[in-house]
Amino acid sequence: MKETFPEGKSDLFAAFIERCLTLLRPHGFMAQVTMQSWMFLSSFEKLRNKLRRCASIVAMLHMDNMVMRIAFGTSATVWEVGGDPTHPGKYTWMELSDIEGDKPRVFPAHNERNARAGDDGFFSVAQKDMAVIPGSPIVYWLSEKIRASFWNFPPLDTRSRSAKGLVTADNETFVRLWWEIELRDFGFGYADRESAKRSKRRWFPYAKGGEFRRWAGNLESVVDWEDDGRRIQTTMTSDGSRVRATNLNLDRIFKEGIAWTVVTSGQQAFRLVRAGALFDAAAGVCQSTTNEEHLALLNSNVANTILSAINPTLNLHPGYLGAIPIPNGITMCTIGDVRALIRNSQDDWDGFETSWQFASNPLVAISQELHSLQR
Repeated sequence: MKETFPEGKSDLFAAFIERCLTLLRPHGFMAQVTMQSWMFLSSFEKLRNKLRRCASIVAMLHMDNMVMRIAFGTSATVWEVGGDPTHPGKYTWMELSDIEGDKPRVFPAHNERNARAGDDGFFSVAQKDMAVIPGSPIVYWLSEKIRASFWNFPPLDTRSRSAKGLVTADNETFVRLWWEIELRDFGFGYADRESAKRSKRRWFPYAKGGEFRRWAGNLESVVDWEDDGRRIQTTMTSDGSRVRATNLNLDRIFKEGIAWTVVTSGQQAFRLVRAGALFDAAAGVCQSTTNEEHLALLNSNVANTILSAINPTLNLHPGYLGAIPIPNGITMCTIGDVRALIRNSQDDWDGFETSWQFASNPLVAISQELHSLQR
């Protein structure tokens, strides 16, 4: 299959799409019901590009999980071989709640996504207009303005560097919660590798994903980086062929950056991690000279809309961040707001014992203030 159907080799259904293209005359039509994965995943990008060159989408019914009584999304698609890729196709979306008695209540369905469609209930989008989006995903529901932003603005990866964080290969040995260690062994606030090494401390802050939280916080873990990570950098695999740890990112550690929780089933949240920490693979890392500006963008509704469209999986890998278009001229007023949000989020985080900067419970402080007022 790899040799015969190189673009569709990732899955049998994709190879079948390729095969059916060869059975049609020019301007012949083909209709298939398949899994939705070919629409979005990077492993099907070459197939999407081939389909755009060879055929145009005439119509698509895109169905959510369980609409067809199977636990994944599907698409019923009609292609015209040799069709005009500049001619708009018709797209509509259906959710399980739109079904009653195995039939749609109405068609096109009345749901939140279709509320943004045309007056006829269908999205009308040409394939060439979706090709401007990195990876060419079939994201028909994105607005014309968002699609245009991929033309008009540079991607985030031209102004920042995103990467997968450290994989220690043995978190049980190398990672702790900060309250599990002796505070005299805790290295806090070291801005570079050399000063951290000279401190002779063993444990250093470790950004490691966590619950939904924006702007700041979610720092509970520490990692063994004594003597510039000597133990992690010298622990070998059982056969002695290589170091077990990967993604050491030695040029990134201890520098300020943006972290997020890589695996999540809901909306993404991005946090600023001040200089002095390392980044785990569960958190990712995005760094630039303007982290606050980029944090404002990443926590915006626009970025969330784009990320949910170009990455429909539960794993937000760093490459997807780099594809987000970044507008020019985020004003200093916005930066002031971002700094206030970071400060407020950090203050909230520090109000609980899970923060290593915890001093007192905010309720106790309020109680003491009220008591002093009464006096």
